[in-house]
Amino acid sequence: MDRQYVDTVRLLLAVAPVIFESPYFALKGGTALNLFVQDMPRLSVDIDVVFTDHVMEREQVLKTIGEELLTAKARLEYMGYSATLHKTQKGDEAKLLVDNQASQVKVEVNFVFRGTLLPVMHRALVSSACDLFTTAMELPALAIPELYGSKLVAALDRQHPRDWFDVAAMMDRFGLEAEMVDCFVAYLAGHNRPVHEVLFSNDLLLEEIYNTDFVGMTATEIPLQHLIETRRHIRQELPKMLTDTHRRFLLSFVRAEPDWTLMPFDHLKDLPAIRWKLLNLEKLRTANKSRFELQANELIDRFNRSLT
Repeated sequence: MDRQYVDTVRLLLAVAPVIFESPYFALKGGTALNLFVQDMPRLSVDIDVVFTDHVMEREQVLKTIGEELLTAKARLEYMGYSATLHKTQKGDEAKLLVDNQASQVKVEVNFVFRGTLLPVMHRALVSSACDLFTTAMELPALAIPELYGSKLVAALDRQHPRDWFDVAAMMDRFGLEAEMVDCFVAYLAGHNRPVHEVLFSNDLLLEEIYNTDFVGMTATEIPLQHLIETRRHIRQELPKMLTDTHRRFLLSFVRAEPDWTLMPFDHLKDLPAIRWKLLNLEKLRTANKSRFELQANELIDRFNRSLT
């Protein structure tokens, strides 16, 4: 593991307990998976945060996120770190950058996909991380099926080598469990891109970002071809893991007539990302009916092709 990444994780582990003093925040993404689920097969240098309350009104959410990050910022500055708060103009993301001159950690709160499908769990830092960094902690994190369900969507969407590595680790330890696929379908529905564009996305070249943003992060050297093979395997197997119920739900959703009874999450219809996606689909149906209908037709076509 590269020393620079090790130093960054050391800073991350000093920052994380301060961030998660907030009762509204839970950990997701690569840091949750590699430092709190798997026994540190790779390092992770960002803190991805879920705002767990899906009922709170939008303006209050923005206000609360800002207040919680400002509180963390003040605490971190008191501890001797430099901390800078950034918000996007649309207000859909808030980032806190924390550095100690040698390293920098990004704390990012996603405003749109807030709330959780499953109850938040408190997870302990894995033993190998405790030993390497001589620290211990427990943090609130998404449940394992939800961590991996959302990770699968991220892998198909942005196709970063780190994501494919995390998916490979998932397959080695857990396989593709049914509850993970349920969570995947929910996150896929709430993604800002059309369902078929994410589920059946085109392969991106991985070599450059593998060399610049992946090499040096893992406990053992991972060849690029292993990640490419993982991607190929997931593209082949994941569509087959979607049950008829999953497919019917996704088709009903892209037609803006979701059958919520097909999914196991009673509050799915109330999640802001789902509501926002549905609103945009309804707007598209009014503004451009042919383009709206194309999404369902494309999804049906790709579903049929994936089964042949």
